[in-house]
Amino acid sequence: MSSTRPTNGNGDTGSPTTFFDGSYFCSSRPTRHSSIFTYSAPHWSYVYNATLVVLDALMVLISMVIIMGIHPSSRDFISQNQFPGNDVLAITGMLVTVWLLSLAGTQIYTRHMMGEGYEVYSKIILAGFYSIITLCTIIYLFKLSMPRQIVLAVPALSVVLTLIERWLMRNSLQRNRARGEYNYATVLVGSPAGIHQAIKELDHNTALGYAPVAICPVANANGGSRESMAQHLVQVPFTPANQREQSLRTLPLNSHLPQTAKNLGARTMLITDVMSRYSETMRTLSLAMESMGIELAFSASVADINGADIHLRNNPSMPVFTARLPQYSTRTRIIKRVMDIIGALLALIVSSPVMAVVAILVRAEDGGPAIYKQQRIGLYGKPFTLYKFRSMRVGADKIVGKLAAENGIEGRFLFKLHDDPRVTKIGRFIRKTSLDEFPQFINVLTGTMSLVGPRPPLPAEVARYNSLYSTRLLVKPGITGLWQVSGRSDLSKEESERLDVSYVERWSINGDIAILLKTITAVLKGTGSY
Repeated sequence: MSSTRPTNGNGDTGSPTTFFDGSYFCSSRPTRHSSIFTYSAPHWSYVYNATLVVLDALMVLISMVIIMGIHPSSRDFISQNQFPGNDVLAITGMLVTVWLLSLAGTQIYTRHMMGEGYEVYSKIILAGFYSIITLCTIIYLFKLSMPRQIVLAVPALSVVLTLIERWLMRNSLQRNRARGEYNYATVLVGSPAGIHQAIKELDHNTALGYAPVAICPVANANGGSRESMAQHLVQVPFTPANQREQSLRTLPLNSHLPQTAKNLGARTMLITDVMSRYSETMRTLSLAMESMGIELAFSASVADINGADIHLRNNPSMPVFTARLPQYSTRTRIIKRVMDIIGALLALIVSSPVMAVVAILVRAEDGGPAIYKQQRIGLYGKPFTLYKFRSMRVGADKIVGKLAAENGIEGRFLFKLHDDPRVTKIGRFIRKTSLDEFPQFINVLTGTMSLVGPRPPLPAEVARYNSLYSTRLLVKPGITGLWQVSGRSDLSKEESERLDVSYVERWSINGDIAILLKTITAVLKGTGSY
């Protein structure tokens, strides 16, 4: 695949280059919005959503006051029937909590719901039913006595008041967006014609909340034929049609595009046209964007979307699909990191006596260092120092080329032999039992590795990656992973690559737990470890 690299903001292009440009990490100084390790929404969205929560709760309080004003006997009924706390405040707190949880259950507080119309209103009505059902369930389970005015009338009136509240808030948001505020900075990717049309529609209709800040004009290298499952994209020149388009930056189509976009403060990448699920570039780029917390959005004119949770924003002038890979959510990332810290600490504590013995034996055999340090490539292509117990004799790296040539395996990324003359006696044992990997729990604690992930590659390996296989750099390398539990060194190059890409696309917390459990079996069997 080839593309052209712009040399300025007007779309001038330079020499061809491959999409994978050595790493996904951009060395340029990031802005305060550009952390590549965690996703952060713009500050205004937190404030706006918090305001919505407060107003939603206020609607319940107002409903309670109105109903009790119309039916004063409701308060006396509650007191006479000994409601827990014997206080209207207790029941009001329960009603507010149930109402907010019912709204949250409809996903009304998600990213794009704040600016939607009919879809939000239907969710509010649905939340009203949820609220009544929940209240009835609580009353039945705890044998409480509550008047029907409270159980039915308060949620019903809350629905009406919340509909009015959300209508007013939506109108306020639209007015602010028309002034250029409260929008999501967006990078447009597509053909020049598709980008022209998208800019025109987004500038005319601010309801979607996408504010273009940069573009990446592309075209299909093979004419977009679906018969080719390796469909690639190339960058093409873009001629601004007006001053508005001239103000947008033109970004190069390479693996630095996701972080460059994030450094600009972009929250969304909108695909206007051209790409489809048959595009290898699309598959690579979408994974890179989502792994960095940038939303992936598609114009409805894009024919095929695959591999993610899809939501339709049915805007009349420009229907847009938004795609989300749930494993790259902030919550899932936090859970994975907590698992890594707890797991690594426990492993180091439990294995410390064994590690001490191994260190002594490794050093005693030939007098060399117990720990072997090697530079590997981690998340987004950033180098880090990997720690292992040394299993080879000192100076083993110097004869790698000779051994590879003798065994006819110069082209393989993984260079391992069944009877490797470089391996020491104790080295064979710790390799067979995977004890040589134990110091990597230190890497997990420092955050350069995870318990589960693709094998940490060497710089020379990364230099030979194609675009799709380079997506393995979008997650932290792991001590164990699909490769380790599926045969390790017995696997072919193609099988190893397929497993790594599959993990990046589909990893989950449950899947990581399953891999950790399978690792125990793989270590006991010693399959593929030599």
